[in-house]
Amino acid sequence: MPMTREENELLTRVDDGAPMGEMIRQHYWIPAVPASKLVADGAPIRVRLMGGNYVAFRATDGRVGVIDEQCPHRRASLALAHNEDNGLRCLYHGWKINVHGEVVEAPNHTGDQQKFCEHVRVNRYGVAERGGIVWVWLGKGETPPRFPDLPFVDLPETHRAVTSQEVPTNWVQAVEASMDSSHVGVLHESTTQITAGGGNERVLMTQALAPKLEFEDRPYGYRYAALRALPDDKVYARVNNFVMPWYGIICPPDAKGPSTVFFSTPVDDTTHRAWFVHFNPHRPLGMTVMSASPDVWSFPPLPPGGPESNWGQNRDLMKRGHATGFPQHLGTEDFAMFLSQGAIYDRTKEQLCSADGAVMRVRSLLLKAVREFQAGKTPTLADNPQLDYSQAVSVGGVVPAGTDWRVLTQAA
Repeated sequence: MPMTREENELLTRVDDGAPMGEMIRQHYWIPAVPASKLVADGAPIRVRLMGGNYVAFRATDGRVGVIDEQCPHRRASLALAHNEDNGLRCLYHGWKINVHGEVVEAPNHTGDQQKFCEHVRVNRYGVAERGGIVWVWLGKGETPPRFPDLPFVDLPETHRAVTSQEVPTNWVQAVEASMDSSHVGVLHESTTQITAGGGNERVLMTQALAPKLEFEDRPYGYRYAALRALPDDKVYARVNNFVMPWYGIICPPDAKGPSTVFFSTPVDDTTHRAWFVHFNPHRPLGMTVMSASPDVWSFPPLPPGGPESNWGQNRDLMKRGHATGFPQHLGTEDFAMFLSQGAIYDRTKEQLCSADGAVMRVRSLLLKAVREFQAGKTPTLADNPQLDYSQAVSVGGVVPAGTDWRVLTQAA
């Protein structure tokens, strides 16, 4: 059943006090910037989150800060500031702000400068550096929400790679795709074959396009098995996890191989930042397409054109056998689909099928959380006493037909 227009607005909007945006600000840590982009005393990085503008920087002593972009004095951009002596110094009048967002110097003020600085109104945000990412909590109060201790956040740097890309569409389109198992064998057919080289189980997704879905509620969201029937009375089972509010944890292509976490965070109503964390808890990641990215702030690449050229789709390559005409990266194929849906996808006109159960669950959990927030409650999945993010481990494998797919999770 299609969503109503009111539901679609509630689900997607984050700007200007929208309930979903306010719920996320208060109850979740938000990825801001790859940690490797910040250099001690280096240039501040402009970051737009949930419709607001911020700068992230690394101070002289290595600490990181995320603060409002506009200086509290005359509102000049602190992206232009000097980063020196553990603070950003505004170019306009020399006011200096530390990693906590506090004004510590106002050199153009006469009188007791320290006392004056203590009374300047500022916004202060919680910041954490974990898993190769600088995270920020934009909520109100003194106690931040539980940090998402996902399986990659405490791994050594050698075991993970982090990249991201800004995409000019609404964030929910990308979150839905992370849990849409049936698109992988179609949209990513060629990419899967190229990266697998015919040598891992992921290729089986291109051979059985209609998975049967089975679900299990979890304190962080849900996990589900996409079950694909194979010859010889066997089943290929992929068990993936959705972690509120936007994490899709995808199983490795084979045992002890690298997993991927896809998450898409709102920049504003019509823009999101797509994050890709490739990680291997068992051994160093080594050189992969993700770890070899030349620019962790702009990878995977966006489609190379606009709608007038079908987003740069290469039809000649398709004649030669490529499934999509977007050979750049798996993520580029996804981005092309999001762009083709429009800036904010109109879910009132869609016609869903049996393969869309995981997508519908994403929507249901997000809407349930924002409605709990509107009712003045803490969303259940944001503060469940049984919440343990480390349990969100995704696995895959081939099992005899009739076998419970949970045997794969027990061995993980």
